[in-house]
Amino acid sequence: MSCPNCGNEEYEVLKSKGKKVKELTVQCKECSHVYRQTHQEAQEVEVRVVISEFENSWKSSVKLYSDEYLEVGTILFIDDKEVEVTSIENNDSIRVYECPVINIQTIWAKSLDTLARLGISIDNHGEVLSHKIEIEREFIFTIGDVCEIDGIKFKIYGFKTLERSMKKGYAYAKVIKRVYGKLLSRKDKSTVQYDLTEYVIKTTIKEHNY
Repeated sequence: MSCPNCGNEEYEVLKSKGKKVKELTVQCKECSHVYRQTHQEAQEVEVRVVISEFENSWKSSVKLYSDEYLEVGTILFIDDKEVEVTSIENNDSIRVYECPVINIQTIWAKSLDTLARLGISIDNHGEVLSHKIEIEREFIFTIGDVCEIDGIKFKIYGFKTLERSMKKGYAYAKVIKRVYGKLLSRKDKSTVQYDLTEYVIKTTIKEHNY
């Protein structure tokens, strides 16, 4: 609350009455103006949560305080799992980036207690060898690195992350949707930075279409 006279937010409480909803008489510490304010004490509220874990999802709930704000990206601990808030639906059924807890209808979140799942597309002059891998979330991929899968060497030239496409730099596996690489010839002498074979869960071959 701020002083209606000078806008200062520091005050001294002179009188208080009520329990859950308090009627306060306060004095501004800046200009000494005395004014009244209504203050409602924070209460625990139970909010519905939908948690996704790859193709699966389940409903749960979390207890938060009514005077808090929640925003996308917040980490919560629910059902013995760490989850990250990915979307918030308010009481008007509108998806928002942030919202007062008291106005939240549903929280959408993803489990962080899993490996990161991402795609790797290796270009072989019009034909694409596509892999799906599961790897530690904090694993770092760097553009320019030479990798290997089942004895096939390729060089990373780009990423598609949750927010943008990248042609230089590095990114953590947890934010990457797809890694793009170019097949290297068997005669190439480049040193392999990491072998990803053990992380592959699915492999397909398709025509070049991106």
